[in-house]
Amino acid sequence: MRIRTRGAFTLAETLVAVAVLGLVAAGSIRLAALSSRALGEVREGRERLALLRGMWLRAVSGELEDRGKEDAVSWESGRFDFPGQDGLPQGYSCRKIVLLPGEKAARGSGDGREQIVLYVPDGKYAGGKQR
Repeated sequence: MRIRTRGAFTLAETLVAVAVLGLVAAGSIRLAALSSRALGEVREGRERLALLRGMWLRAVSGELEDRGKEDAVSWESGRFDFPGQDGLPQGYSCRKIVLLPGEKAARGSGDGREQIVLYVPDGKYAGGKQR
């Protein structure tokens, strides 16, 4: 009489396969979470860059008020002179614009808000040439 053997896996082989599958699944989930977080940071950076470009263009064109607030940001601006630097034209100055992002202000505590500073040359000397 001949004994038939089945082509099945043993219990040990099955347990090893399940353990390897679990490690692969855990690594995949972690990778997906890290990718999602990185994508969110890139998206936030692009939005902030677009906001800064818009503010810069408004400031250069003279359309930006000295102080204001919009949806995502508030700002204050004032004259900034260059103390201690020789060789600048007489009366050369620029505007210093301090931006306070709105969502950071809501999440932050007290004075721990993130500030972004833009320096915009006066229109009188734009491009390094006196108009």
